Parts: sequence; C-alpha cells; structure tokens
Amino acid sequence: MSRYLQISAGVHAAAFAWLLLGNIFDAAPPEMSVADVSVISEAEFAALSAPERSDTDLLEPALEPTPEPEPEPEPAPEPVPDPIPEPEPVPEPAPVPAPEPEPIPEPAPEPTPTPEPVPTIPAPEPEPLPVPDPAPIPPAPQVLAPDNSRRPQPRPAPRVADEPVAPPDPEAVTGPETQQAADPDATSADEVEEAQEATAPEETTTEIVTEAEEPSGSEDAPRAPAASVRPRTRPERTAEAEPAEPASEPTPTPTPSEPVSDPAQDALTAALADTLTSSGAGADAPEGPPMTRGEKDAMQIAVQACWVVDVGNQAADVTVTLAFDMQPDGTVISSSIRMLDATGGSGAAADTAFQWARRAVLRCQIEQGGAYDLPAEKYDSWKRIEMTFNPRDMRLR
Repeated sequence: MSRYLQISAGVHAAAFAWLLLGNIFDAAPPEMSVADVSVISEAEFAALSAPERSDTDLLEPALEPTPEPEPEPEPAPEPVPDPIPEPEPVPEPAPVPAPEPEPIPEPAPEPTPTPEPVPTIPAPEPEPLPVPDPAPIPPAPQVLAPDNSRRPQPRPAPRVADEPVAPPDPEAVTGPETQQAADPDATSADEVEEAQEATAPEETTTEIVTEAEEPSGSEDAPRAPAASVRPRTRPERTAEAEPAEPASEPTPTPTPSEPVSDPAQDALTAALADTLTSSGAGADAPEGPPMTRGEKDAMQIAVQACWVVDVGNQAADVTVTLAFDMQPDGTVISSSIRMLDATGGSGAAADTAFQWARRAVLRCQIEQGGAYDLPAEKYDSWKRIEMTFNPRDMRLR
C-alpha cells in the first residue's frame, strides 16, 4: 500500500513543480517594431497629393472661364382650343320583326303497342315431404319360463330325518306313527274298534335351515328387480319445412290399429321381463339417479378455491378441459387425469394451464379429507368427470 502512496505523492509533486517553474525555461519574446507617425491636416494632404505644374503654367495668368450664355426662355405654349363635341348619332329605328310563321303541328306519335304479357311461369309446387313410416310396434314379449329354476329350499322344521315329512293337520295329534281316527258309526258284531284319535308324525326336514336361507315358498321373496332399466331415448322429430304456398295435402297413410291390451297379460309380461332383466339376459346396465345441481356446484366451488392462476402468465388466457375417473370411495385416479381440449394459447401455455388444473383437482381432494364428498348411490353419474377451467368461469359436466 505504501508503494502506491509514494507513486501518487511523486506524481503530485512533479505536477506542482511544473506549474510553478514552467515559465523559466520559455524563450524571451521578440521585440516589437514601432514606426514614427506625424499628424497632418486635409489641406496639407491635398497639397501633397496634387499634380506638379510646370514653370510656364505658373507664369501665364490664369484665364478666366468664359461665361456660358444664359438660355433664352421658351415661349409660352399656345392654348389648344377645346375640341368641338361631335353630335350624337340618331339611333336608327328598330326594324319591325317579321311575324313568325305558325309552327306546323307535328304528327301525333303512333301509340306504342302494348307489350304482350309475359306468361308467368307457375312456381313449382313443393314436393310433399315423405311421411315417415310409423315406427313398428314391438311385439309383446312371449311369456317364457326360465331355463333354470331356483333350487327349492326346505322349510324349517324342529326335527331332522332321512325323509322329509309334510306338516301335519293342525287338529291331528303328533305321534310316532300315522293312524286314522276310529269311526264312531261303524258297528260290527265280530269286531268292535277301540276309540282312538287320529295321529300324524311330526314335521321333519332333511337339513337344518338357517336364517340366511329363504324357503322356496316364502311370500317375502322379491317379485321385481331392485334396479330400474334405463329408458330408451325417444327418436328426434325433424322440423317440417313450411311451404311458401298452400300445397295440396297428401293423402294420409292409414296407420295400423293398435292392438287391445289385456291389463292382466301386460302385468304378467312386465313381471317376467323384469325377472329376465335382473338375471342379465340382454338388458342394459342399471344407472343410478343423476347428480343434482347443488352437488355439482359444491364440487365446482371446492375445486375453484384450490385453482391458482398466474395472471401475468400467457397460460392465464387458456381455457382447458380435462377428464378424470373416480373410485367409489370418492378418490381421484391420478393416472387417469387427461386433457381433452385447450383453446386460447400456444402448446406450452396449454400444458401449463393443464398442470394448474391437475394440481387444483388433487389439492382439493387433500383439503376435502383425502376424498370428495359425493353420494355413493349416484356413483354411475360421477365415476367419470369432465371439468372446463376457464379464467372467466369454470364449468363442470
């Protein structure tokens, strides 16, 4: 550090010495030359600058200049008489205009022939729309007995034996053997029957019937399926075009008369069809009740609260639609989250918006306690969910 201080001090000392002693080494300035000047008047200057005269000019007297004669005054101009005004010419009388000849009346123009009316081409009548054939009435399902019948369950009985025994008559006395009651009216000389009561063996069964099993003749057996069948959609009716002009009405096609239905037969057919449907023979899969508007709004508001959007990012202008599958316990299958559509930005912005939406779905599940609170009986309605994440509003389908 001292080395740099020494260098700085030396440089400053040299600068001050040059400022103080720099004029010693300058050369002496050259002497200025001064000329003598005398002041003269104008007359002396004119005399000095006048041309020199010879001696003869000095001896001759100076001749006086001959005076020039004064010019004679010009005579006064004679007055010019005023010109006599010429008399105004008398205007000639205007010539009497010749009477104009009467115009020859032009011949009346020939009347323009009336153009023949252009035949009006009648507008083509609109072709009558084809009347769709009436939908064929499906034939009534035939009453068929099921191929496989239920295995009959034995009735519960207090005793178990090798052979089942039907329940006895309520008035009969239970006994080890079967015997008939004595006929009091029967009289015989050879033989007199002893008075005896009718007995019947106690009811038995071949196996013990538990409470879980249900006897075949029970009246509590279900007679209808537990789940309803999804109704078939009604075919859409196409709007008929209104003709510009009233067209002739087509002849209506006669419709086949509907068969008269028997209420008892219809009830039996419906019961059998429901039985076959519950067994799974060619029936549609049952569908639970749909979700209500309040249940959808609750899930939408919950996910929207977990959705974080960076306003300054380009992905904030992207509308992304994603879909995911749900488990019956209300948890999201994270591997099933996929992007269906994205609009309003580039590919990179769409990927960023999709990641924001995916994190919102998973984060909201954690805040809900690990699973969404959805009705279990409506699992068919929310097992696959589609959500549209829009910076303006968010929709749930």
